[in-house]
Amino acid sequence: VLKFSKDGKLIGQFGKRGKGQGEFDQPHALAMDSRGRLFVGDRGNNRIQLFDQSGKWLESWVQFSRPSGLWIDRRDNLYVADSESGSIDPSRPEWKRGIRVGSAKDGTLRAFIPDPVETTRNTSAAEGVAVDKNGVIYGAEVGPRALKRYVRQ
Repeated sequence: VLKFSKDGKLIGQFGKRGKGQGEFDQPHALAMDSRGRLFVGDRGNNRIQLFDQSGKWLESWVQFSRPSGLWIDRRDNLYVADSESGSIDPSRPEWKRGIRVGSAKDGTLRAFIPDPVETTRNTSAAEGVAVDKNGVIYGAEVGPRALKRYVRQ
């Protein structure tokens, strides 16, 4: 992970390839919460790692599955896109692909939006995720080259 100043000067870096604390395998997404903690979607290690502003490892969360995309809204709701669990990653058949919604404050998991295609050998689910000011969730799907819009009923 590289840290730059506002004018684009490299001011720090941390992490390397691996499975330990502060190590990564396919870091695929970054997001920051209201406390300034950095969330790294460490997809290849099936976890989210949390760091402080200096790059000090704080903790890892595995309850959000295999993160491809991260979004944290102004109320610290955490949205995690998982496009590779289940039939894509047979080592984790119990995990379903989709978007998991929880708390960036304590890591609790509150909701799940399943992938529209339950079983496939290709990526079909949201690999990126964003949420607008009205709480509408958008899933960016790489395989089908689509953007899905999810509205609470």
